Amino acid sequence: MKNFVNPNLLELMPYKPGKPVEELQRTYNLDRIVKLASNENPFQIPENVKNKIREEIDNIATYPCSDSHYLRMAIAEKSGLGIDNIMVGAGSVEIIKMITRAFLNPGEKVLTSEKTFLMYKIAAIETQGAVSFIEAEMDSDFRFSLSNIMDKIDKSVKIIFLTNPNNPTGTIVDGKEIAKFIESVPENILVVLDNAYEEYVSRGADYLTGLEYINNKKNVIVLRTFSKVYGLAGLRIGYALGHPETLSMLSRVKAPFNVTRIAQNAALESLKSDDFKNKSYELNKKNKSLLLSQMSELGIKTIPSETNFLMFFPETDVTDLNDKLLKEGVIIRPLRAFGVPDAMRVTIGFEEDNDFFLEKLKKILGR
Repeated sequence: MKNFVNPNLLELMPYKPGKPVEELQRTYNLDRIVKLASNENPFQIPENVKNKIREEIDNIATYPCSDSHYLRMAIAEKSGLGIDNIMVGAGSVEIIKMITRAFLNPGEKVLTSEKTFLMYKIAAIETQGAVSFIEAEMDSDFRFSLSNIMDKIDKSVKIIFLTNPNNPTGTIVDGKEIAKFIESVPENILVVLDNAYEEYVSRGADYLTGLEYINNKKNVIVLRTFSKVYGLAGLRIGYALGHPETLSMLSRVKAPFNVTRIAQNAALESLKSDDFKNKSYELNKKNKSLLLSQMSELGIKTIPSETNFLMFFPETDVTDLNDKLLKEGVIIRPLRAFGVPDAMRVTIGFEEDNDFFLEKLKKILGR
């Protein structure tokens, strides 16, 4: 088989998502399962979005709008940009893969930080092999170190991914730092600001959206998603903001009809009101603060977060702890694959779900 496949694939380890609820129920026959592994919004989507999905079911027999025209118009209006500044994908993951396919040539490299989203590495290796991916050390606070990234830049670097806030650490880099970094990067290097968790950042924080660069810098792309605060993870929809010339190159590798009718219309309806987004933000803020305090009371090192999850260090064997939590009906995320083998990530859920997780964690740790 090795003679038949792209040799780059042999250098890849497949992305492994969190264990599905159905699989755990089948395996352990549990009455209650709490899934806090995938950074999903605990709320059900609002009724107006559900109704739009129901309406669109009657149109399933026909292809969707291939360029997501009306959704792009709505995003443009909300962001103050033009429709040609926006491209929609089947989740931001599809756009990450578009970026490496469109811009990464043989001998060129993707640069990012250690301990970050795995898809940058996967997309780079798929496109140009393991030699095309390099990463810089984080700082001592588990933040992207822009100085370390800058030190890694050479003539081979073509794409830099900056995840802000970062997954899985939950940390952010100040806006002024990122602005200075972008201005210092050569214009032949593409800087991708992956802002998937932007809506969870504390209001008033020094945060850079990147929108100010969209029309005057062709080497900046901003990624956003409907999977988190909008609660549409199951529909797989995200988007890129960038200069029209830059996005036109992505359109050459975009699959036709790549985003379903239901996903487009659900996202479009989601943009019509900020109530659900604000409710999600406020619940996350309240329950995150409470859970962080409770973890600290247990003496568990937990990293303060600007996202809808917390990374923590249980000071015990993570694989063993994860197995025991699964048997108790709790699904969270071990972080070995992210380069943090002694840590885990727990999504902020409803208070009763967080309490269930804490109850089982204390039981296992004997606290």
